[in-house]
Amino acid sequence: MKWKPSVLMILIAILVLSYSTVIKIYLNAEREYNLANTLFAQNNLLEAMTHYERSIQWFLPGLSLQDRAAQGLWNVGEKYEAKSDTENALAAYRLLRGAFYSSRSFYTPGKTWIDRCNEKIATLMAGRPTSSEAEKTKTFAERRAENLKILSAEKSPRNPWAVLAVTGFFGWIACAVLFIMKAFTKTGKIQGRPAVSWIAGFIVFYGLWILGLLNT
Repeated sequence: MKWKPSVLMILIAILVLSYSTVIKIYLNAEREYNLANTLFAQNNLLEAMTHYERSIQWFLPGLSLQDRAAQGLWNVGEKYEAKSDTENALAAYRLLRGAFYSSRSFYTPGKTWIDRCNEKIATLMAGRPTSSEAEKTKTFAERRAENLKILSAEKSPRNPWAVLAVTGFFGWIACAVLFIMKAFTKTGKIQGRPAVSWIAGFIVFYGLWILGLLNT
């Protein structure tokens, strides 16, 4: 099969676009993480929480940066606990838990962190004063166990933005592959209609992927 320069340029453009997107996600995650660390060092814990969460949400499978951001957000929660500020500690652990849940698609990342947050949240909630007569009759251990059971219930991915991101990701990958397979003749000549169709599909699915990532 003879490859024409125009074909090679299209393939290079697809590879560059794919690579640049991955780099963009990484750089955004790193920028949010570094900003969060700066704010944490300045004891601006509320702002640090927000940026640690955003760093986690710029999710890429296998990216260690997410674990470091999760540890940073966990440290915020523990710092609030040390100050006996239960409400803000709960907010930090809930943000950490929610950041990974918002990044889920066909699987849930950060399960270890979610489980750790469940334990913390259940414990802190069980230790809060209660005005309910029914709750007052229960021991701390009973309240904690009830909270942990609710928090640990398996949740299927229902975030429409996460589903959109996954659909878009596999969609543009499929369109790129099918473009290569279907848009050329055996001599390497581009076939107009198939080429336009798969390029249009690539653009649509790529846009859906970015839209999903920006809203998870």
